[in-house]
Amino acid sequence: MSTAVTLINVFTAKPGKQQDLAKVLAEGTRNFFSRQPGSLSSSVVVGGDGSKVVNISQWRSAEDIAAFRNDPRFAGYMKTILELGAGESVMRQTTYSHAGGIENQEAK
Repeated sequence: MSTAVTLINVFTAKPGKQQDLAKVLAEGTRNFFSRQPGSLSSSVVVGGDGSKVVNISQWRSAEDIAAFRNDPRFAGYMKTILELGAGESVMRQTTYSHAGGIENQEAK
């Protein structure tokens, strides 16, 4: 059974700001989130519509997500994100994942 938690953030960029938003999300992942305890993986996906950007990350636990959200640097990062667009988050336990030929599936 997987105990990992997946965090999905779906953003709608302000007009003309999709690439800027994707860059900020990638830099935040590279320089902050990937270095946090419990970070397992993260991807930034740019939609073909010119506005959507999705950040998908997997974490060891919900407590690890809460810890980075309480880090004082997170507030400044979110201020930058909100200048470029708006978003919503979904956080749930991971029931299946596949990476590099390795499956992780929770039996139901």
